[in-house]
Amino acid sequence: MKNYKTKLKIFTFYIVILIFTFLFLHFIYAQTSPQFLVSWQAQSYIPNWYQGKILPTNGTPTEISFELIDKGKLADLSKTKVRWYINDELVKNEENGLGIKSLKIITPNYSGQETEIRISVVDYLGGETLDRIIKIPVVGPEVLIDSPYPDKKISAGLSIFQAIPFFFNIKNLNSLSVEWSANEQKPAGLSGNPWLLNLNIGPETPIGTEIKISVLVKNILKELEFASKNIQLQVK
Repeated sequence: MKNYKTKLKIFTFYIVILIFTFLFLHFIYAQTSPQFLVSWQAQSYIPNWYQGKILPTNGTPTEISFELIDKGKLADLSKTKVRWYINDELVKNEENGLGIKSLKIITPNYSGQETEIRISVVDYLGGETLDRIIKIPVVGPEVLIDSPYPDKKISAGLSIFQAIPFFFNIKNLNSLSVEWSANEQKPAGLSGNPWLLNLNIGPETPIGTEIKISVLVKNILKELEFASKNIQLQVK
């Protein structure tokens, strides 16, 4: 019985060694195999303070680029065939030149979809083909209403609201039109700045009165590109 336990311990020890060796070799291979370093940037509009990823809408110019990292260094792809696919359709290959590491596209998909980009490095160093697929989320344009009033409650008198657009296919705000409304009516408190609403609540307005503020932003250069937002307020 004692001899059986000894053999079992030896067998278990060898199994552990084999598993450790397999994991170690797998780790070494993962560290030495070429890795894609991919980045992309959409050219849709965002306010200058925005720190997040700039997302494309339908029709947004977007640029994708990559580097291949091999053994800790940038790989020289100047004599290598690189093929680019958009949604599984070949759009650029070696007929356009060797070592192509960037691609500019007009985002074809719509809000809620993804644009799939596949980069294929063919016969890298005379060996296997290396592929990398990235999926770029596509959104619709958005507009937010900056309402600096706690609990969405406002007092009688002047209240100021600001509309802030995101992800429109424009170069500057002059390409957008802005329409405000308060309780479905065009408000009288519009300022010289179309992005601001100066809402004046009369002192006779009963406490608890609800006021719905809405804004509609349209791209005057692209009829189907628009966004709206509304907030519900209460007089305190």
